[in-house]
Amino acid sequence: MAEAIAFDIATELIIKLSSLALSQIGLWWNLKDDLDDLERTVSTIKAVLLDAEEKSATNNL
Repeated sequence: MAEAIAFDIATELIIKLSSLALSQIGLWWNLKDDLDDLERTVSTIKAVLLDAEEKSATNNL
């Protein structure tokens, strides 16, 4: 009887810990996606600014 209770407690603990771990992994995965999106956005902005700077320099000649 005591073994069954200990087993049930251990099972519940494992389920809760694995659920917490999976949710944390999910958060990190989303964070990585967000950082990748931000990196692409910054690269695009940089390209637009460099292009505008080149056009401005060409128009001033």
